[in-house]
Amino acid sequence: MIVRSLRLLTLLILVVVSWLLAFGNNQITSLTFLGWVTPPMPLFVWLILAVFLGIVIGLVFGRFTGRKAARK
Repeated sequence: MIVRSLRLLTLLILVVVSWLLAFGNNQITSLTFLGWVTPPMPLFVWLILAVFLGIVIGLVFGRFTGRKAARK
């Protein structure tokens, strides 16, 4: 029960922080990297994508390091 409540609270906090980012950073931005130019999108979209990508990469690397440590 406590774990479920913590997950719900974490999700609620994430939604509120995302809303605040969207409200405060709605300026259109285009990123440039080594000659590549992205389509113009609001800044909060780039921020949310960066957070999501970081979570996915962290989970993938966590799985690989967990398997390697379990073998030893």
